Amino acid sequence: MDYTDDEKIVLNHFFTNLDKPVFFVKNMHPEVWALMQAMYSRSKKGLRQNFLELLKQDEENFNQLVEVLKNKESQIRIDNAINKAIKFMDKWVLGYGHASVAEGAVVGIGLEGVSILATKVIEDNRLSSFIEKSTRYVHFNRNSFYIDEKLKNSEFGEEVENMINELFDFYEKLQEPVLEYVKKTAPLAEGQLEKAWERACAARRFDAVRYVLPAATMTSLGWTVNARELAHGIKKLLSHPINKMQVIGKMLREEGKKVLPSLLKYADRDDYLSETNSNMRELVKEYNFEKESGTPVNLISHSEDIDDLVVAAIIYKYSNAPMEKVLNKVKEMPKKEKEKVFDSYLEKMGPHDWPMRELEHVYFTWDILMDYGAFRDLQRHRICTQTPQMTTTFNGYSIPKDIVEAGFKEEFDKIMQKADKLFRKIYEKYPYEAQYIVPLAFKKRYLMTANLREMYHLVKIRTTPQAHESYRNIVRQMYIIMKEKFPLLTKYMVCNMSDDELGRLKAELRLEEKIKKGLI
Repeated sequence: MDYTDDEKIVLNHFFTNLDKPVFFVKNMHPEVWALMQAMYSRSKKGLRQNFLELLKQDEENFNQLVEVLKNKESQIRIDNAINKAIKFMDKWVLGYGHASVAEGAVVGIGLEGVSILATKVIEDNRLSSFIEKSTRYVHFNRNSFYIDEKLKNSEFGEEVENMINELFDFYEKLQEPVLEYVKKTAPLAEGQLEKAWERACAARRFDAVRYVLPAATMTSLGWTVNARELAHGIKKLLSHPINKMQVIGKMLREEGKKVLPSLLKYADRDDYLSETNSNMRELVKEYNFEKESGTPVNLISHSEDIDDLVVAAIIYKYSNAPMEKVLNKVKEMPKKEKEKVFDSYLEKMGPHDWPMRELEHVYFTWDILMDYGAFRDLQRHRICTQTPQMTTTFNGYSIPKDIVEAGFKEEFDKIMQKADKLFRKIYEKYPYEAQYIVPLAFKKRYLMTANLREMYHLVKIRTTPQAHESYRNIVRQMYIIMKEKFPLLTKYMVCNMSDDELGRLKAELRLEEKIKKGLI
């Protein structure tokens, strides 16, 4: 994009570059950064362009800012202060190994034109905040996709490009018919604002048609992170088996050193990460697991004596006794007494409250099978410990009801089967790179361990009526399993589900359990 000289002065003050896909934010108030990052979710424009437009809404203020930034003396004073700080960091922080100080340096990063596949690698960092361009609110550009260089130059190059183009053509083809169907089934209600209705219909349409988008689709995201976590994230990218991830890691390190020159000094490729991941893939091949789907939600394990442990943790907080004595006391309590403690601790929660931290002392480990689109949403719960498997087509795919009802089931099935066939062919030689062509409709297996407090949070916000039906169904199944096994611990858990929906899901789960046990 072409900028005027004045615009360049302003942008250079707030960003590390004007035209590269990876850039860092500098000299920006954290609340302004939060606003700019949030705009990624709803805007097709780049962050720098949105920032410039926001500033220029007040032309007089913009011109004053330009004049201040043209003052070289004030900039020299700023630069001198920064250089002194860098020298201090080199000597006292890095020199003596106090890397935890890096957690106090928080930066905002913009990544634009990166693939959906890459965002899942980048977002696999716990101590971070991300906002990504939403597949629910943004119409993705027809030509906005990345083809991996290794695939492009391989014997599959032409097939890959044709497959991705075909998926995007179908994505475009579905737009208007699915929107028309949605408007017919959810007409404008009396008293409803037309603009709000239009937005709701558009979001529901995008929720359906996003299933066609391949993982190669280019997107944008904002990343807020402290320097220590950023260094670790860069290290993981530089150690990744896909070359493009390494390229992104290098760009992050290069741009990051402009604002964190000392704290990113040792962010580099890690042999342990790189070689272990490669060796483990080869080792696990020896076990010859059959490719099978299994049930969507399976509770694998949980804390032992779970009710007693939670009640004891609550009492422990407000007593002066050692945990062992408290736990022994709780084990002797009648059920009603334990419930009294739990009620007293949670019964005053309002609609905007969350349980306190004592619920974090117990855990639940889930094996979940869900479509890629749903995984992208649940991955945001970074308090959880997450282990996603590679993105493949081996577990089948989901098809949204709105696409079926709009009359496109046969065409949808045909293109998914074609993508599956090509993926399997490429996977034999390029397993990592083959992930780029997988549409979001295909299911992905995902291991998640969450404490009880996080489960309260996850169930409440992921079962709201406006939540996507795919992950909403997954989380409601998790709730049902927990409700039946742990009635005390789930007593105050909020799940947005009608009695009819609850009864139907319970019946489905019982049927799945019988099939699993070979009773049917």
